[in-house]
Amino acid sequence: MSKRLAFERYLWFHNRLKRGGHVSLSAFMEAFEISRRQAARDIEFMRDFFRAPIEYSALHRGYAYADDSFELPGMWISEEEVVALLVTKRLAAVIPDAGAQEQVVRFFSQVNARTGIDLSELEERISLKNTRVHRVRPGVFPTVVYALGRRRKLRLRYRSPWGDGETDRRVAPLHMLLYMGNWHLLGYCEVRNGVRDFVLSRIMSVELLDEPVSPEQWGIPIADQVERNYGIFFDGPPVEVHLRFNARTAGLVRDQVWYPGQRLTEHKDGSLDLAFPVADFREITGDVLRFGADVEVLSPEELRRQVAETAAAVAARYRD
Repeated sequence: MSKRLAFERYLWFHNRLKRGGHVSLSAFMEAFEISRRQAARDIEFMRDFFRAPIEYSALHRGYAYADDSFELPGMWISEEEVVALLVTKRLAAVIPDAGAQEQVVRFFSQVNARTGIDLSELEERISLKNTRVHRVRPGVFPTVVYALGRRRKLRLRYRSPWGDGETDRRVAPLHMLLYMGNWHLLGYCEVRNGVRDFVLSRIMSVELLDEPVSPEQWGIPIADQVERNYGIFFDGPPVEVHLRFNARTAGLVRDQVWYPGQRLTEHKDGSLDLAFPVADFREITGDVLRFGADVEVLSPEELRRQVAETAAAVAARYRD
């Protein structure tokens, strides 16, 4: 954007004063092509907001610092970075905790006061739609994040996805993952003696424990396992899945990234092959079925059979 941020003017004026000597109001005006009134307001703002010891000398017809040791606050970011942060603020809608969202809003209110951009107006031009965020009970999200940052264990009351049963778990938090609008805690479960996936929306209550996560637990390469295969399920050995999309759907699939290491092969008839590793067929089955007859599972045979059986069951239900 062409409009300079206000803090860029403050930083320029501060640096000139730190060099020694006096800086005239006209020099400030010319450097940024601003009015005398704007330049004077900027100086007053620095005095009031930053407590800058700026004094005017009639003899030198300029401004100087009364205390050479004064420094401006540390965080200065570019205009492009502010815009990127604004997009991040919109994405804060997926944070399932009202308190954390309020902190983001307060932070941007402070940033907005120091910029020459109308961030409120710009924010209205950026939207999120159909972002399916799962509800999380109050206090769960910040407690899990705090435990992860402090390497502290948690006690969870967890509801099973397969019924109404609840169990108590002692968990060493290792990684958090936002996937398809749902927050997951990947941690070492001391009840099951292994790494497990806990969906935050199914955590009924959480307690922060004084016990630290052990170095052995903390050293489990969870991030590598998350990125290694397709989808949220990563237990078990990976198997390469080979899909073929017809010409009608190939253009859509070509623009999508199903997996960072995926391989695309295009054919003369317009069809497209997509291949990537999968460790569990539960999720990929649903993703394949949403393309209907426009996609065919070429391999492995187990996935091909699973998709065919599911499709037959759906067809049978609607036939009845």
